[in-house]
Amino acid sequence: MNIIQLLDRAKLNPKKDFTVLANDTTITYENLVTCVDKLSVFFDGLGLKPNDKILLSTIDIQSLVELTIAAYRFGLTVVLLDYNAKLTRAQSIISSCKPNAFFVDSNLKTTWEITQPNCIEIQRSSQVKKKFLHKVFAKKTAEPTDQTNSDTYPSCLQTLATTAPKYPDAIDPMSIAYIMYTSGSTSDPKGVAISHQNLFSHLETLQKVYEMNNASSLLNVLNLYHADGINQGPLLALYSGATWFCPFKLDTTKLDLIYYAIYKYKITHLFVVPTLLSFFEKYHEDYEDSFQTPDFKYIISVAAQLEERLWNAVSSLFKVQILNVYGLTETVNGSLFCGPGKDSFKIGTVGKPVDCTIKIINEDGNPAGTNEKGELLISGNHIMVEYFDNPLATSEVLQGGWLYTGDIAQQDEEGFVTIVGRKKSMINSGGFRIQPEEIEEIILKTNEVDACKVIGIYDAILTEKIVACIQIKENSTLNEVELYKYLRENLEQEKVPHNIYFLDDLPRGISGKVQVDALKNIILEKHQQTTQKGAATLETIIQTAANTFKIDSKDINELSSSSTLSGWDSL
Repeated sequence: MNIIQLLDRAKLNPKKDFTVLANDTTITYENLVTCVDKLSVFFDGLGLKPNDKILLSTIDIQSLVELTIAAYRFGLTVVLLDYNAKLTRAQSIISSCKPNAFFVDSNLKTTWEITQPNCIEIQRSSQVKKKFLHKVFAKKTAEPTDQTNSDTYPSCLQTLATTAPKYPDAIDPMSIAYIMYTSGSTSDPKGVAISHQNLFSHLETLQKVYEMNNASSLLNVLNLYHADGINQGPLLALYSGATWFCPFKLDTTKLDLIYYAIYKYKITHLFVVPTLLSFFEKYHEDYEDSFQTPDFKYIISVAAQLEERLWNAVSSLFKVQILNVYGLTETVNGSLFCGPGKDSFKIGTVGKPVDCTIKIINEDGNPAGTNEKGELLISGNHIMVEYFDNPLATSEVLQGGWLYTGDIAQQDEEGFVTIVGRKKSMINSGGFRIQPEEIEEIILKTNEVDACKVIGIYDAILTEKIVACIQIKENSTLNEVELYKYLRENLEQEKVPHNIYFLDDLPRGISGKVQVDALKNIILEKHQQTTQKGAATLETIIQTAANTFKIDSKDINELSSSSTLSGWDSL
């Protein structure tokens, strides 16, 4: 189905909830269609036409969803830019995609120094009920005039005269639905261009694999500026005729909100990243039955590799099946799915391909044998069109109808695929895919650094920690505190390194290239030394707990809880 068919179908069930947001703000399918109709008139009034690009960035979830879906129906290309993006990244992306219009929060227009025309500020004020006497004695306001140049959204829709929607009759399936930038602060920004065919053919795959229908209720509070948030949230709900719930912002210190939401909203599908599952494992006490409802079906783990130990632990604690999805921004969302059927479910793997073809090739470019490691290649209707306006970068990954993922995989006798490594330098931290080159470029701009290398180091919770290895210039006084302050001012929070190490030299090979493996060994050794220094603190805590609970200290570790310690009283 395409966007036109989906919105036509929505009219058949107008009172059904499309989405439920914070404070139980509800948007019905009728509300959605009405808003999309009005936006078509507004887009037309701005002089926009199919294939034009709009840049969209707002903290307001409702506006984000309405504008995205309306843009697809009008045939526009949406460029989603996280509102946390810093000036350098924002300007790099704006320069790359050259939007025909902007829909951004008021503060972003100033922060990002947007001076181009057609910049609509998003200002959704809370609707405060007027007091009775104010209603009675208030002066009558003039009727709305026929204007489409209001500079704020959604108030601009209130000034529109009643008129028929101004949609194109059809949407070219090969036209670009959205561009999502996986990097932007570097001189070589990569904007993943996804066509309508890519997007909607893959939504059909997701609906089929997850066994969704119009009775499904999706809880997905992941970042909407990443594909797993926007596509597997509101768009998947629209495709399935289901309801998407995003009633709160993701906060790992408030896991109880997720547990309660499963019951309150009769959730059938919960979307998470492995980092969130690690918090489920640590903080589960009294919530182990959270998913034992008549409605709940699956937890769906996306965005990062799911460690086998964690997978087993959470499945066992909560008595629930966890599906594991492998995909890239370049493949819309997924490609390989582990579960839910027995023939595709094997813990520790990414399952098997669905609605696409894969092959694994060795260093010679020949097909790898059973259980032989090689690069994973994918072909299918969901593979991106290109890196926008970047033919060189496109040619490096799209060859002969295949996407070269840069991930090292192996396939066993039963056809199950396991990801065992990565050729690319990409760091996967907490579900965010981080380009280390972007961080390196920002660091080098300080003019205090001779050389730097940003790497990912394994972490049980985040999958990988971001580590910056710095070689400062002679006589430089740059210190860790100053560098962290600078980085927080110039990078989104998820890109700020977790650790910074100042080194006299970076290990290099004969060609002068930094040897990443050797560098990782140096950092792991330094990290081990730091851990040993902190061991006394943990030992003190354990001994204090043993004395308090009157139990043997050997029976206590950092994961202990009241369910494992018989003497537990109060932390």
